[in-house]
Amino acid sequence: MNKRSGSGFLRHTTVLFLLLAGGISMVLFSVKYQVHDLEDEHKRLVGELEDERRALHVLQAEWATLNDPRRIQVLASEHLAMTPIAPHTVVGPDAVLSIPVRELVFDEAAPAEGETAQ
Repeated sequence: MNKRSGSGFLRHTTVLFLLLAGGISMVLFSVKYQVHDLEDEHKRLVGELEDERRALHVLQAEWATLNDPRRIQVLASEHLAMTPIAPHTVVGPDAVLSIPVRELVFDEAAPAEGETAQ
């Protein structure tokens, strides 16, 4: 009887360890594929980050070209027909006060705001 009791315990222990080993194997299998998926996502994100860095580098180069002062000066002289301000045209604050004020003349035929012409 003693032999039989030990044999039953051994059987239950063996089954328990087999079930435990099977459960651990399934968990490890699941974790392995989760890690594999995360590695794939990491590679994808690193690739996207590198693409964004390249695009940023191109944009910075374009920005530097577009903001070149010599280029802007050439474009302004071609398209805006502007000239530099002559030094004699710049006046101080007291000269601004000596500028005559023009009188405002209103056309009486034009209707005022909010009114309609009749």
